[in-house]
Amino acid sequence: MANKIQLGVSLYSFSTEFIHETLNFEQILEKAHNMGYRGVEIVAAQMVPNYPYPTDEWLAECKALLAKYELEPVCWSAYIDMGIRSDRDLTEDEIIQFTLNDLQYAKKAGFPMVRTQHAISPAIFRKMLPYCQELGVKLTIEMHHPHHPALPVWQEYLSIMKNEGKGWLGIVPDFSIFQTMPHQLYLNQSIDFGCRPEKLDEIVKMHAQKADMALIDNGDFSEIEKHIAHEMREKFSAPAKMEQWKDIIDVTEYIHGKFYYLDNDDHDPCIPFEELLTTIRDLGYEGYIASEYEGHHFDETVDSEVQLKHFVALCTKILNS
Repeated sequence: MANKIQLGVSLYSFSTEFIHETLNFEQILEKAHNMGYRGVEIVAAQMVPNYPYPTDEWLAECKALLAKYELEPVCWSAYIDMGIRSDRDLTEDEIIQFTLNDLQYAKKAGFPMVRTQHAISPAIFRKMLPYCQELGVKLTIEMHHPHHPALPVWQEYLSIMKNEGKGWLGIVPDFSIFQTMPHQLYLNQSIDFGCRPEKLDEIVKMHAQKADMALIDNGDFSEIEKHIAHEMREKFSAPAKMEQWKDIIDVTEYIHGKFYYLDNDDHDPCIPFEELLTTIRDLGYEGYIASEYEGHHFDETVDSEVQLKHFVALCTKILNS
């Protein structure tokens, strides 16, 4: 089947450079352009000054910079800060207002889509439909680990997307819902935290075999090793099944190509990209997959540009196979 998937980039991939001020916003856009990317996602809470109240001047500047570097604005990633007040969570009306604000910001900056989070309830999600239609901006929810399509709340979301919200309300699946094995940066960090290398090897083998956790709890492991073993089981046991793509592909507006570390262009032991990408392709998906490097959470010394190049090469090889 012909491949019509496009590889974009989430600017979140350049978190280390942005946080340590080795690259500013414009320099990140220039780097994305020079790397050959076209479509971009911006994580507003990270890179938008004064968010959640950016100025019209900055939004216009953002739009102009995207045009300058020939980049297509694909997704404005919003953040519902439930803890913005210290005394209580946001009310329904406040969540609606913040989400409406993001739809308006996205439109001004030239983005056709807003990605929000599951902090928005199905009831609120449904109420956003008239605003989306009025502004001409889609609203999507990210499905991130440990969520998966069979959860009751996601069945509600999907029903809304497939019915009255069709074409305006959709989903952004994140590849983290398919991760099965710990990546190298996580393993390196586990050793830094005090795991003995030989015991960590045992834990990884037991994880791959889905061994009974009682063998860990009652085995010759330290407390930190037991903690890592349980965390590994929690974080790297895929909650989603590959066949569930059939249930969500028709409302998938955009995809987060999550990855943590690649030491080559051929394979990732953490996420089953070979099956994942061919499944998406063969179901006819034609939108963007954002290259979303998140290894910086584990090791800020890793070069994000090298990692992104590995990811593009890996995905291109698989998608065109």
